[in-house]
Amino acid sequence: QRHQRNHMTTSAVAMPPPEGLEYASKCFFPTEWHGVPLTNVKQYNHDSKIFSFGLPEGRSLDLPVCACLLLQGKDKEGNDAVRPYTPMSSNDVVGRFDLLVKVYEQGVISQYLNNLAIGSLVPFKHIPFNIKAEYPFGKKTLTMISGGTGITPMFQALQCLCLTPGDETKITLLYGNKSVDDILLRAELDDLASKSNGRLNVVHVVGTRPDEPPIEGWDGELGWVDAAKIEKYGYPPSDDTLVMVCGLPAMYDVFCGPRTEPELKEGTVLHKLGYTTTMVAKF
Repeated sequence: QRHQRNHMTTSAVAMPPPEGLEYASKCFFPTEWHGVPLTNVKQYNHDSKIFSFGLPEGRSLDLPVCACLLLQGKDKEGNDAVRPYTPMSSNDVVGRFDLLVKVYEQGVISQYLNNLAIGSLVPFKHIPFNIKAEYPFGKKTLTMISGGTGITPMFQALQCLCLTPGDETKITLLYGNKSVDDILLRAELDDLASKSNGRLNVVHVVGTRPDEPPIEGWDGELGWVDAAKIEKYGYPPSDDTLVMVCGLPAMYDVFCGPRTEPELKEGTVLHKLGYTTTMVAKF
C-alpha cells in the first residue's frame, strides 16, 4: 500500500543546496543533508526497482568514481536510518540520477523508498569517507569481486574503464548471485564487455551453496565466488593489480575483512592467496 508519510515534504523541482556549505568533492551534494525529489520508480526485475531522483536542469551528479552517496530515510518507528548507495547512472546523465535497489521485505530503507510518493523529498549527502579508490586506478589489471547489489560501484567504475578512449586496463568481474534471475545489470555488463576490445571478462557465479548442482539452461559458473574461482579468473598478486570488493558484510569477512577497516585481514581468502593491503580496495 503506497502512502504519504506526514513527516515528508514534496517538491517536483530539485533545488541546488544553499551557499556556503562544505563539499567532499565536485559532487552536487554537500557534506550536509540536502533533499531532492523522487521523480520516477520503475520495476527492474522480480525484487528490484530503479528509483530516480531529480537534479536541477542540466546538472550532473558529478560523483567521483568510485564513490557513494548516503541516503537518509525512516524506519517503521519514524527514526532516522542511513544507508550508502552507488547510483547506476553515470555522470553523463543530467537532471537526475538513478538508484538500483533490491526491495527486501525487512529492508528498512528499501521499504521506505518503496512506500514514497512521487515528489517526496529525500535527503542525501556525500562525505569524504565515501570516496574510495578513484578512477583512473593506476593499475594494469583489476579483479572485481561482487555480490548482489554490490555490483553498482563496479558498474560505475566499468563505465569509465570500458568507455574512456585510450584506457588499456584489463578487468575480470566475478559476480555472484543466488539465481540467474537475481543477476543485476546483466545486459548492461554484456554491452560494456562488447565495447571493451576484449579487456573486460564478466564471470557470473550462480548458486545458494558452494556445491550448487547444474541449473537447466545455465552454462556459467556454479556455487559461490571462492578462492579457486579467483585463482582461475582473477589476476595474480602484483604491484600492478587491484582487487575491488563489494557486497554484503559477510562477503567482506570472508574475502578481506570489514569494509570499515582499511587493512587486509590476516586469514581471509585474499590474504591467503598472497594479496596485500595495497592491492585491495573495499567498497
